[in-house]
Amino acid sequence: MYPWHDCFHMGLIHFMAYPDAKSEAEILSTVKKVLTDEFFQAVEVSALVERPVLEKIGQMCKISKVELLIAAQPLVLTKKLNLNSLDEGERKRAVEEIKAVIDEAYLAEARAVAFLSGKMPQESEFEGAKAQLVKSLIELCRYSEEQGERFGRVVAVNLEVFDWSVDKKALVGPAPVAFEVASNVRTFHQNFGLTVDLSHQPLLFEDPFYTVQLLAPFITHVHIGNAVLKKDHPAYGDLHPRFGISDGANDVNEVFYFLKSLKKLGYFDKKVSTERPVISFEVKPMAGEDPDLVVANAKRTFLSAYARLMR
Repeated sequence: MYPWHDCFHMGLIHFMAYPDAKSEAEILSTVKKVLTDEFFQAVEVSALVERPVLEKIGQMCKISKVELLIAAQPLVLTKKLNLNSLDEGERKRAVEEIKAVIDEAYLAEARAVAFLSGKMPQESEFEGAKAQLVKSLIELCRYSEEQGERFGRVVAVNLEVFDWSVDKKALVGPAPVAFEVASNVRTFHQNFGLTVDLSHQPLLFEDPFYTVQLLAPFITHVHIGNAVLKKDHPAYGDLHPRFGISDGANDVNEVFYFLKSLKKLGYFDKKVSTERPVISFEVKPMAGEDPDLVVANAKRTFLSAYARLMR
């Protein structure tokens, strides 16, 4: 029924698809909705979810045979954490916050933790910021490995590639910067990888094939979504609207091209922390839109693109 099961696992970023799920009951009921849909074999849950709830989700995932990943991007953005800060106190605070997320990932039996870098600094601080980010990532990878000795498995550390000039304005960032940072970290730690997101490609003004080709050795996690670059549009920037929205940058053709790039450059054949490489939808309903319909839209878009890939 879903022929990609042997190649990769489809996931859904829960807190994006269901942004109004705030209470424990709402979070658990909407997560259950994902876990009972056989289309999905992975779910990504926000690190802002309280530990007892996260552990319940971990048990639900275990029962339903769905892989759990922890998304610390909301934590980084909400608390304005900066792993590449030149202020050592600020950098250490960010590292400690992510270490706490790694602890929760082990307790909930999650496979990976993902987050983003700090802001793109001014030019005079650029090299120093990159060095600080590498320092932070090495510290986090080492910490996860040390914790892994207690649990008999290692939680992966994934840095997501964001835009650097439109919305989030992150240091990582442009594909060459991501490559340089990842190369330095991977020299010391194999549990490190990059998360590449199709919805960020238009915001980076980069061709997906170029990005995937350059970063292929380090890509261990993938997101698929849409973006709008028209400034007066309500979905302008990094808001991940549904596919097919007016003035959207990504739809069936772009998803097909992205999947083709991933297949050609070996992503589906990679050995990663999850049972299979994960591709997660990152879609968010606009005001007045039903989350379930937006998820259904993403599934149909993917099925159309995947059918073209298999021709």
